[in-house]
Amino acid sequence: MLIERDGHLMVWVFDRPEQSNGIDAATMAAMEAALGELEASEAIICLLVRGEGGVFSTGLDAELLEACFADRAAFAAAAQRLARINARLETLPQITIACIEGICRLGGLELALACDLVVAGDGAEISDGHLGFDAMPGGGGTRRLPVRLGYGGALRFLLTSPVLSAAEAHGLGLVDVDASGGDAAAEARALADLVTARDPGLMRDLKASLRAAAPAPSDQTYLEAFRRSVIDRLVPE
Repeated sequence: MLIERDGHLMVWVFDRPEQSNGIDAATMAAMEAALGELEASEAIICLLVRGEGGVFSTGLDAELLEACFADRAAFAAAAQRLARINARLETLPQITIACIEGICRLGGLELALACDLVVAGDGAEISDGHLGFDAMPGGGGTRRLPVRLGYGGALRFLLTSPVLSAAEAHGLGLVDVDASGGDAAAEARALADLVTARDPGLMRDLKASLRAAAPAPSDQTYLEAFRRSVIDRLVPE
């Protein structure tokens, strides 16, 4: 993962398009280090997350998943690690923006939903897909999807697993900005510029006040359901 800094803005760029921008151990380590910097920083006001090569992310890296499906302890550790990363991302004092161009599914969608704002552009293919692997989301999707889609909408989305365009996802409330008629990267950067032009303390207090009405990100009880229904059921002892 590349990390860029531009004044009060930090940008994360998933740069493994040949691996569908899969999140491996090195990527998680880079995210954890960057999260530590953001949590301690008063200079950075906004974080923008995007992917290279026509892919946002498809979640956990294929090689890492292969190892997980051979080792229950490794699978539990990887799921817990990604869940903690998403929870830290969600509770950053900075305002966070995900820019989706191309494929965004599985854990990649869960990561995008941990951001405050989601922008999607031309070519966006947004889906969940966990049930296609006889599994369920383990990175917080079951907690964040109902916030955006409501209970019934989230259940229907997971059951039917549609592949949504930016316009379709925007119509459901899954993304905040439909940039399919323009440049998603420019739209996301314009939002980031709105944030970074403001007083840092004002932006932090604004986010904190809004987040007070949201579900507690520290609640990771869904991990027990994931362990029981996916790891224990699908991974041999």
